[in-house]
Amino acid sequence: MSTSVSSSNSNGKSSRRGPSSRRVLIITCSILSIALVAIVVTIKGSVSGSEFAPSHFETRVFSFYEIPFLHIQITPIKRKNTTGPISRQLRAKSWINPPRGQAPTTWHLVELSRGPTGTPAVAELLTSELEIRDSTGLVWEQWNLDHPNRAAVLWPVVQRLSERELYVIIPELLLLARTLPGSDDANALSAEIDRWLVGQYAGLVKDLRDAKRTVLADEMLEEAIADYPNSPELAALRDDATPTTDVE
Repeated sequence: MSTSVSSSNSNGKSSRRGPSSRRVLIITCSILSIALVAIVVTIKGSVSGSEFAPSHFETRVFSFYEIPFLHIQITPIKRKNTTGPISRQLRAKSWINPPRGQAPTTWHLVELSRGPTGTPAVAELLTSELEIRDSTGLVWEQWNLDHPNRAAVLWPVVQRLSERELYVIIPELLLLARTLPGSDDANALSAEIDRWLVGQYAGLVKDLRDAKRTVLADEMLEEAIADYPNSPELAALRDDATPTTDVE
């Protein structure tokens, strides 16, 4: 009889441990699943990048987390102003003219990183130029100090091109300004920039038309003509325009 009681007690303990063990297993699996999701979100769901506001020549960085692959944002966006010394110099010298009393409303992407993978965007063509250094420091900071008259010509043009998102031609424009012979002759630089820009606009318009992006080509041509209304080359392009629409 004692054996029978012992066996019964043993079975009772075993049955009582069964549900408890399952609960422990479920809780453990849940914790591990949550930890795994958190690790994936931390590694793959981290989104960061930087932006540039052409109206104010301001830069900022941002970061947030999202659900990987679904791109569903799950945390608020954190932003921090990172405007550099060149931009501050341009504003202090009034070589660019940001709207007074207004915060930037348009930001162009400089770089975007999702997880460990980063991809530069088109505005990086300008922001990277502003950060170029040589043995004496920031190249453009010193160039501006050495060429204040030419700086007053150059940077408003750079700002205008940035606002039109024509970053692709800005590096060549900056190179033109730095290598143009002469000391600080603003007229010489202005004439060279005008000649060069008319050619750039004409080339871009022709390329867009060849790519059947005629609506965009016409918009760019109108902006160019507004800047250079007396240009025969741009007028000829307007006369050659055909009434077609962009191909989707």
